[in-house]
Amino acid sequence: MAGHQRPLFVLFGASMTQYSFELGGWGAALTDLYQRQADVLLRGYSGWNSRRALEVLHELFPKDIPRQPALVVVFFGANDAAVPVKSGRGQHVPIEEFKENLKKIVIYLKNLTPTTRVILTTAPPIDEKVRERIGVMNFGKRAIGILDRTNENARKYAAACKEAAAETGVGVVDLWTSIQEFSPCWGIECLTDGMHLSVSGSKVMFNELRRVIETANWVPSLHRDFMPTEYEGGHNRYDYVHPAVDM
Repeated sequence: MAGHQRPLFVLFGASMTQYSFELGGWGAALTDLYQRQADVLLRGYSGWNSRRALEVLHELFPKDIPRQPALVVVFFGANDAAVPVKSGRGQHVPIEEFKENLKKIVIYLKNLTPTTRVILTTAPPIDEKVRERIGVMNFGKRAIGILDRTNENARKYAAACKEAAAETGVGVVDLWTSIQEFSPCWGIECLTDGMHLSVSGSKVMFNELRRVIETANWVPSLHRDFMPTEYEGGHNRYDYVHPAVDM
């Protein structure tokens, strides 16, 4: 395999990345799109925030290995934007730190090779009614009127993600906006639990990610139409032959 390798795409994020290879998931769709053209590697870790990702970045993306990614899709923010708790424990990361963490992650990844590309993804919006119902189901009456996540927080962290992308010169998928533009019933149609992506939500993510890749001014291009396909063209004695025409 060392002498014959496709470009490597890495999906790096929290649960919405970890689950992206499920049936109908956006990672699975990306892998299908790049059949025989790129290897898509899943590095998703449910529950992680940008702080934890930054701490182990050098372990997940060592600088001293010969095969480096052509593209890294970085998808954090939903956990960073969690409502902070009094003890200071949990997933919440202050917004300015979140933005700086993303910038540090991007700069590290871009320095892996001159042609390593990075796309940041904002977290999706939050369906607050569903999140409250789930809280009550899990924690009883004491959770009534108390949210673990809010859509306003999601908006602010999405804006910070877009700012980090602009300041580091990388692509960005604005999933917070795209999902809300998908349908008036986006919470029901695009999210499974008021937060994670449904099949429809994954389609939005995939379509937006594909658009960013295909419109980027990258050399070499990562648009599938301009990438080679392994062992394409020509004729081989093992090609399909129907018995009816081989008489």
